[in-house]
Amino acid sequence: MKEFLKCWLEELEIQKYYSRHTIEAYRRDVTNFENFLVGHIGDNVSPEILRTLKTADFRSWLSRRISDGLTARSNVRALSALKSFFRYLAKRDLVDLKSIDSVKRPKLSALLPKPIKEDKILDFLNLDFFFENDPQWITDRDRALFSLLYCCGLRINEALNIKTKDVADEIKISGKGKKDRMILVLPLVSDRIKIYISGCPHDLSEGFLFVGLKGKRLHASLADNRLQKLRLMHDLPDHASAHAFRHSFATHLIQHGADLRSVQELLGHESLSSTQIYTDVDDCNLLKTYAKTHPLEKNRH
Repeated sequence: MKEFLKCWLEELEIQKYYSRHTIEAYRRDVTNFENFLVGHIGDNVSPEILRTLKTADFRSWLSRRISDGLTARSNVRALSALKSFFRYLAKRDLVDLKSIDSVKRPKLSALLPKPIKEDKILDFLNLDFFFENDPQWITDRDRALFSLLYCCGLRINEALNIKTKDVADEIKISGKGKKDRMILVLPLVSDRIKIYISGCPHDLSEGFLFVGLKGKRLHASLADNRLQKLRLMHDLPDHASAHAFRHSFATHLIQHGADLRSVQELLGHESLSSTQIYTDVDDCNLLKTYAKTHPLEKNRH
């Protein structure tokens, strides 16, 4: 089983470009199922054992996860991982998919993204400094980074993977699944990036744009950790995070009349359904836009 698991994970990484975090989560999920089976069946897990599993066995595993306090979202991911692994085994005629395909995924309650209010973001991004004791270039770096996240709706790692030599008015971004897209950097944000580069004591020309104190690539955990400290100091909401800047980018664009297809492309979403969640964030604003722009309303005046 362990050898099949290893080969499956390598296939996800090399052929399907799954992220390191997803691969590690999938490894934990399938290992969790294997450990459950050892206790459930009382024997080591082999392809022969997997071939004899019934739908009830998979449901028992999900029930155990629920009783252990794991969330519906975590269980949906775990079931998805397990089905993917079983499809891999089925291609090699090692298992039958009928039993696991009969297992329905747990229902998820809709988790709406939480944007930061426009005035809060703009006030924050226009502060003279973030931490009084920081070197000026660190404040310039943070302002450039957070402005870029809000300007372009980038994921934090997409921003941190930008090389300085690639900085321009338009930048090619490699998103999830190695899917490329072009982003347009507004002049104000370009200026902030230039200010940061000119004041940075490290040579950025051949490496990553955003670096830490020692000149190494800035890690997402450090960026988010700094933002959590800044949140407490500068009146940002509790949910403020690097990803919240991406949520705010999408929400504010839609609130100001941007169409879903355009926002989908800017965010790098493969499916429009992933972008549609932003239409639920501010129903009142959407209704006002509808009332102002519908031909029947416009014809009335």
